Amino acid sequence: MSALRYLAPALTDIHAGWAGALEPQRERLLELDHELQRRHERGETLYPAPEAILRALSFAAPADIRVVILGQDPYHGPGQAMGLSFSVAAGCRLPPSLRNIYKELASDLGTVPGDGDLSAWARQGVLLLNSVLTVTAEQAGSHGKMGWQPVTDALIATVNRENPGCVFMLWGAWAQGKAGLVDDERHLVLQSAHPSPLSAHRGFLGCRHFSQANAWLTAKGRSPIEW
Repeated sequence: MSALRYLAPALTDIHAGWAGALEPQRERLLELDHELQRRHERGETLYPAPEAILRALSFAAPADIRVVILGQDPYHGPGQAMGLSFSVAAGCRLPPSLRNIYKELASDLGTVPGDGDLSAWARQGVLLLNSVLTVTAEQAGSHGKMGWQPVTDALIATVNRENPGCVFMLWGAWAQGKAGLVDDERHLVLQSAHPSPLSAHRGFLGCRHFSQANAWLTAKGRSPIEW
């Protein structure tokens, strides 16, 4: 995809296993690239940095994913978005949604991560993917109609097709909108409210998705995640 400009750095480190998912999206990616470049040139601050937009695809091939955690769109504050859904760099203050994720994790498994960087999860085969992969600074949901959904639909469909069996955690309406892409006879689909403070009390807190995921993976002969 040599014609890409803004998105070109994002493609440098993705796992080769995702090429088959992205190549049919070439025209869509070119359209996204044009729009992102246009916004960048007019002075908009966009998150995450270009090289981090597809970072979620850097760690494992679709067939090796063990858990998919779907978010909405990247964090829109400075220094937060790093290309992994819900994750922030070590040393960054935990955003409210991530605080609730850690609250549920502590309640479910007694685990308390040391910082907000979820790269350790990604290295174990947790695909931390947002439904929309970019955002304008301080404008949550601002790229929701830009055209990312067909791309992330293709990524989810590829995991569904190529993976022998993994866990999909669909938190919130945007993520649950992709449930139809997943064969729930081969994969475990866990759905709840979004961990945002606005909705976490409506079913996210107490969902026990982390223990359910590990129990299912173990039963299928796959290694559980060290959350």
